[in-house]
Amino acid sequence: MEAKSETEDRMEELDTVRAEFLQSLPGDINRARNAYRRMAQAAALKMDAKSFAAHQTACKAGLSHLEGLIKLLRWASGPDGAAENDRAKSPAMEEAEIRKLIAEARGALAGVEG
Repeated sequence: MEAKSETEDRMEELDTVRAEFLQSLPGDINRARNAYRRMAQAAALKMDAKSFAAHQTACKAGLSHLEGLIKLLRWASGPDGAAENDRAKSPAMEEAEIRKLIAEARGALAGVEG
């Protein structure tokens, strides 16, 4: 029986990490999304400019966190899943998704303000 090469050992470790990510990331993404929603809706009705700017910065950080988790999930899905996902999304589709997120964030803020 042949001993495994260092490359084979690393590939197995990488497969283990991917499997763990595939198991845990959907829940992590859901929790981050819910936290973002709470943050976006938590704006006080009377907020000064400085507080509003800090709130918007926090919301942007939350969206960046979600984006990072989604990228990790794509990676964990493997090269075939990531490549297929990249091919399936045109720049127009990505822009539509971004516009939808912005609209949801604005809607959440408008609901709090109005």
